[in-house]
Amino acid sequence: MRIKVKVPKLGLTIEEVTLSSWEQEVGASVQADDIIAVLEADKSSYELVAPTAGTLTEKLAEPGDVLPVGETVAVIQN
Repeated sequence: MRIKVKVPKLGLTIEEVTLSSWEQEVGASVQADDIIAVLEADKSSYELVAPTAGTLTEKLAEPGDVLPVGETVAVIQN
């Protein structure tokens, strides 16, 4: 099953984040709660974690991209 990884709601006033870095490569096997990317907003960094175990099959954004809350940034196949 394909699981979409989306930018989470990080606070009441945060509407968008910047993708700082990817911590996993496409094809990597990930476990639930593994860090897959780092996001930045309001001068703070946030870890984006895998919602489920599986294989990271797609990255839909590049470091430096500004992403709205709710945007799909990756896909995990489990």
